[in-house]
Amino acid sequence: MTTQRYLSSHRSIRIRHLRLFALGLAGTTLTACSWVGVIATEGPLLLTERRGLQSFTLSSELPAQFGLSVTAWYGPVDENQLNCQVTNLHNNKSQARELGKGFDIPINTTAASTSRKIPLTYYVGACELRLGKVEMEIDGRYGEQRWQQTYADAIFYIHKRAPEDEQGFDKNGTRQVDTQCTWLFQQSKAKSRLGEISKLLTCRGAGANLQYDQLAGKTVKLAIEVNPEEEPYRDDTWIKFPSGWKPCLPKEGGWQRCQKPPVFKTFQMNGQTCTVYPGCTE
Repeated sequence: MTTQRYLSSHRSIRIRHLRLFALGLAGTTLTACSWVGVIATEGPLLLTERRGLQSFTLSSELPAQFGLSVTAWYGPVDENQLNCQVTNLHNNKSQARELGKGFDIPINTTAASTSRKIPLTYYVGACELRLGKVEMEIDGRYGEQRWQQTYADAIFYIHKRAPEDEQGFDKNGTRQVDTQCTWLFQQSKAKSRLGEISKLLTCRGAGANLQYDQLAGKTVKLAIEVNPEEEPYRDDTWIKFPSGWKPCLPKEGGWQRCQKPPVFKTFQMNGQTCTVYPGCTE
């Protein structure tokens, strides 16, 4: 199961593209003179940033109410090459340059096919940076409220040589990565919506190992399907009946699992008091 991170309703701006610099801003102990030095060095250098000539195409098949957030990460071919070292703003020491380039495909109300080219190299000054991984957030929405949105992680690792048992490209130069996403429901523990149904998202098969020298001009397709059967986030906290899932009271002593025999409770959904999910009433 893909590691989950709940998307806060207040997270409206993604800053992952500037991760190293933002972390430095938050925790730096550099002096004012050091700041001036870093900015004076990096500012003009970043203006020289340019993409390489070769790329591959990342395409996606997104169900309704789904979107995608993508960051391609690049690292130096040779860390000792000119301009391939940067100052770590936490400790004022040099480290290998890292470059993140990202884009978002917004959540749409209808199913959509998308396609974007991802460069295999970038240059900052004389430093050549090569694609090392493509991190993605599969964004899903299950209601109209801002908090009724979450995501699951997906990642493509780029290797000098992919594992021998890894799937290759077909005769058309395409590799399809089939991914199935499942909604996991629970009663929210947030004070502002205590007892309300909230959901997390898990996506199986949302990853791949790709070989760098096989990518130029090729297409990698992330094909997402949604499991029609939702599941409880935690086992033995809901019990399934022909009419749907019923939540039960936990065991004494703080145990999460249902009492034996089970004692059922109500929950809130769309402003209603319900006894069974997803139909609310039996």
